[in-house]
Amino acid sequence: MPLPTKEEIRTQAERGAYDRNPLLATRHEVVCQTCGQKCSIVFLDYLKAGAFELEQTKMVEVVHAAPTITGLEQTMEQMTPITFTIHCKRCGAETPHSPLTLEYLVFTTRRSASAGFYI
Repeated sequence: MPLPTKEEIRTQAERGAYDRNPLLATRHEVVCQTCGQKCSIVFLDYLKAGAFELEQTKMVEVVHAAPTITGLEQTMEQMTPITFTIHCKRCGAETPHSPLTLEYLVFTTRRSASAGFYI
């Protein structure tokens, strides 16, 4: 199944697909890389406004705690970072911030609404 486009993500966010996700709907602090000012943001606001960029998809090695002889399992997974550009109100600098992946958003929309919590 192909990954959603930036416009599809924005539309899903506007329709409320991510409203119950506490990672997306709560305030987070991002520190300006230029002056150190703390900027308070809500990731969901950026998604709804389409104020983000989808970065290049890459393969990353992921280590899982699994019941194996070695105790760990390694797999390769696809990762597409979502980058928000945070504008500092103090100095005007822009700080890129990539707290999420596109794959995480796909996971959250495929979860059953009855599940009640997010990872």
